Amino acid sequence: MTPEILPHEIQAAALLAAIVDSADDVIISKTLEGIITYWNKAAERIFGYTAEEAVGRNIKLIIPTDLHPEEDEILARLRRGEKIDHFQTIRQAKDGRRIDISLTVSPIRDAAGNVIGASKVARDISLQKRIEGEREEALARAEAAYRQVQEADRAKDEFLATLSHELRSPLTAIVSWATLLVSGKLRDEQAQRAYAAILRGAEMQTQLVNDLLDVSRIITGKLRLNLEALDLPNAVQSAVDAIQPTAEAKGVRLQVTVDPSAGTVIGDPDRLQQIFWNLLSNAIKFTPKNGRVQVLVERIDSHIEITVADSGIGIQPEVLPHIFDRFRQGESGPSRSYGGLGLGLAIVRYLVEQHGGTVRAHSRGEGQGSTFTVRLPVAPIKRSVEAKDQAFARSDSLFESTWPQPEAITGTARR
Repeated sequence: MTPEILPHEIQAAALLAAIVDSADDVIISKTLEGIITYWNKAAERIFGYTAEEAVGRNIKLIIPTDLHPEEDEILARLRRGEKIDHFQTIRQAKDGRRIDISLTVSPIRDAAGNVIGASKVARDISLQKRIEGEREEALARAEAAYRQVQEADRAKDEFLATLSHELRSPLTAIVSWATLLVSGKLRDEQAQRAYAAILRGAEMQTQLVNDLLDVSRIITGKLRLNLEALDLPNAVQSAVDAIQPTAEAKGVRLQVTVDPSAGTVIGDPDRLQQIFWNLLSNAIKFTPKNGRVQVLVERIDSHIEITVADSGIGIQPEVLPHIFDRFRQGESGPSRSYGGLGLGLAIVRYLVEQHGGTVRAHSRGEGQGSTFTVRLPVAPIKRSVEAKDQAFARSDSLFESTWPQPEAITGTARR
């Protein structure tokens, strides 16, 4: 005999069904084989399938293919009577959207306690995930900014230590020799040596100050080029002639190959000579005695290419991408193997770019030498006043570019 269902039980069941159907959370029931047996309004709203479309189909209908094994594991756990609580995963809507959800899956038991199915309550947490992601990104940006500030402070401290050493060393020599000269105790030969040392120290100081002033002008946008049409091979040769005594004094062979018909460029003669002098000075500085520095100037299509290659100490691979950064010094303090402020190559890059050219560095590694290549555009054949005015206008627009910020200092820099 079938038990009689009382009116209040019918009302309670109807009320429960209404609550389930109007819930904001997805409520689904399924068999232990994964066949959907109930699908509420929230499930329709979130996943896009109506109850008629979903009921009777496998729950994998809303599970991305790559997550099907996950559902197999859930069903296995349900058969063992386990409950899955607040499990975060991804489901797929009818239109293909992937939705972040948090779900709780509970086994459904019959009167005898046997598991006969499962009920699933799921909540769309896409907004929460997006907010968390944005918060994590903001935190990562803040941490990166903080690390940059710390790195900038460290770079500043290292630079100030380097600057004080670079300024003090020649000053110490100048003061020492000048004191001896004033004492009148030096013989003629010793006096000549003192004069030479003082001159050498003064030249070093002048170069350091000039580099600092150039960087200051670049940062403030006050560095200007005096442009004119000029023969580039002559400019390179002038830099070679100026550096030749330094190469000879160190015992470095300076080999020059210049194509005299390479062409004309629109540029500032003083700044172009500064570019080539810096590259040559750098090459000689890091090339040991009996080493070699080669200079090649040639016309390649619409550009003139100037190559400065040395047989020196080379550049480490981790340093090479940052070799043109300002204040790039891998060593600091008085124990450094080589002097300098790490400004020369940064100035070279800036000046080359202001002339519409490019500069790149290449090295096969430590002890393998280095090659620096500058490419500058050839001036138009017709060098009219109008062309020159256009070059000036182009130069002014270039000065509006931002001077690049220093990058992280890692490894051992050689320049």
